[in-house]
Amino acid sequence: MKKKTKPAAYIYLIDELKHHSNELMQQYDNPEKYRFYYFNSEHRFYEEIRKNKPPENITRLLIFVVNRHLNTDDPVDEVANLLHKLNKVDKGIEVIIITSQKTPETERKLKEAGALALIMDNENALLRIDNLIKGTISKHTIWEKRKASIVAFKILLLFLFLSFLFFIAAYFIFPEYF
Repeated sequence: MKKKTKPAAYIYLIDELKHHSNELMQQYDNPEKYRFYYFNSEHRFYEEIRKNKPPENITRLLIFVVNRHLNTDDPVDEVANLLHKLNKVDKGIEVIIITSQKTPETERKLKEAGALALIMDNENALLRIDNLIKGTISKHTIWEKRKASIVAFKILLLFLFLSFLFFIAAYFIFPEYF
């Protein structure tokens, strides 16, 4: 009987022009560790995330290639609106934006809107995406383990407090044993 393991991350890719889809699908083609989903439009992504919400306790990442959006009149506001819309659907999803037109002002505005990172679309993009994905998974894993250790510590404190109360009660009920 094969043990069913939960994935380390749900990774979503929105890439209309399929710049990075093949490379990322090959890199994260391990269903035991990752659930990788590819979408060619934001609308399909939003439909999917509304229908099939991923579990809250698993890392969720969206890699969003926005080169098309940055050619419009007000690209930062359009992408920021998409990030706010995503925040209403799933607050815990981390967004990595890939663009060929990165400026410090664009990066600042998009990070304020909720993006984890803005990556320049060049030969190092896949390496940076991989580092961000693994770093986010590690951060989430550490956070989950920290929450579990806090619960264990509270249980320990409760046990010690109850033991202390038991010994005080035993002292007054059976003083001859102390």
